[in-house]
Amino acid sequence: MTGVRTHRLIAGLLIVVLAAAFSGAWASAAGRTVAVAVFYAPSPLATYNGLIPEQYAAASLTSMLATASDGRVTVVPRDQVRATEGELQWHEADALRFARLSELAHAAGADRVVVGWIREVAWSTGGGGGRGSIDALGGGTGGMLIGLADVVYQVFDATQGRIVYETRTQGNSVGGFVYTAAQAVLDDAGRRATAQLLGSLTSNTP
Repeated sequence: MTGVRTHRLIAGLLIVVLAAAFSGAWASAAGRTVAVAVFYAPSPLATYNGLIPEQYAAASLTSMLATASDGRVTVVPRDQVRATEGELQWHEADALRFARLSELAHAAGADRVVVGWIREVAWSTGGGGGRGSIDALGGGTGGMLIGLADVVYQVFDATQGRIVYETRTQGNSVGGFVYTAAQAVLDDAGRRATAQLLGSLTSNTP
């Protein structure tokens, strides 16, 4: 009987230790605050009826992360981050500078900053118009519009002062006008990246 009680005691202690470790990991992730910076485009993008792709993509991703995180992390509202960027006289190219990302994280009260690179936003038409830059047209086409966005997402850790995660997705859309296609492809790219980004944002590994 003594041996049985000893085994039960050890098993009980093991459960307590594992529960405490899990609780600590969850608390650590839940205590993390994330901000999304305005996206960066290596090649300048046009605007569509007031839609600025770099700003739109950042706002869209912020909303997706906030919804999908389900309280696992705190996502700073995009309007608040945008105001902070204004105070810091932020430029899109600052996304390439770790020192500036650290400044933004500190000013926004965030542990990690998500940065997006819009590598390409392009279109083709079902009518055989071929593929080209959606920015060059900025208007209607002669066939069904098929849109594509190629976006790189990175997670910057302010404590470590470095990029700790990177993923790349492509967003697609069919139909509509250039204005709505630009929104649709960026939304689709963001949806594809959200689960992957949350995996990094909620991880407690370096």
